[in-house]
Amino acid sequence: MIGNILLDAVGPRQANRELDVRTVQRLLHQHGMVRVRFSNDGSFDSATAAAILDYQRRIMRQRFATGVIRPGDETFWRLSQTTPLHLLAGALGGILFLPLMGPDSFSDQDFIDIAKALECEVAAVKAVQFVESGKLPYDKKGRPTILFERHLFSQFTFRRYDAHFPAISNPAPGGYSWPELDQYVRLQHAYALDPIPALRATSWGGFQILGDNFHEAGCESVGAFIRAVCGSIQQQKDTFVHFVKSNHARLVALQKKDWAQFALHYNGKHFKINHYDTQLAKAYARFS
Repeated sequence: MIGNILLDAVGPRQANRELDVRTVQRLLHQHGMVRVRFSNDGSFDSATAAAILDYQRRIMRQRFATGVIRPGDETFWRLSQTTPLHLLAGALGGILFLPLMGPDSFSDQDFIDIAKALECEVAAVKAVQFVESGKLPYDKKGRPTILFERHLFSQFTFRRYDAHFPAISNPAPGGYSWPELDQYVRLQHAYALDPIPALRATSWGGFQILGDNFHEAGCESVGAFIRAVCGSIQQQKDTFVHFVKSNHARLVALQKKDWAQFALHYNGKHFKINHYDTQLAKAYARFS
């Protein structure tokens, strides 16, 4: 939290000193608050005001959000809990994930909200989530469901760890059931070697969006994306909607339930290896 200093209040009808506003804007960006686009220019505008309210309502679950941040108050304290570099690194180089705020599973209303945003059927959204994660978007420890891809980590680090760490860096896909190494253990090992490639090489949350797709998911950095999917169901919803909308062919395929085309644009050209399109069709029939 060192370096996060607020001299006066930021918000409607507050002092809104330029340096204070810049600090708040920077912290909001670090938390992945990008549903509302706002600048980092130190001016308190309507977009910044909306982002503060969004954070208080969705992340802090404040029933009567004020949109005001004051030195020493809970909103500023919570915003200051992350550091911009490598999330929060432990003493041995591991990741300390942000705590989950709110429910740990999607409700029926969540699926309805996503379907409305994407103008598609609720059953189609449920099918994607079921095939992608097959379980809750968070595990029993409140961490996002993940899948670490060793071949992507190998690719992103130019193969330099392949020889000594084949379980986590390997040109061949797979290794998901490597003895005694669960997904988070593998991710932590990779993170200790090279943090950003490790995060990029992992799929996250109920919709298993690859960290490397952070920009398409509406985030400014892979760190902001991870903070978002760690933080709440609402942010997992937002990243999925952004990701689908970022590719017109992907969006139309979901709307038309063209599962082969959706699989191509969601999972890549090798989707047929795992019969991804037929799995989606079966899941859609199940939820229809």
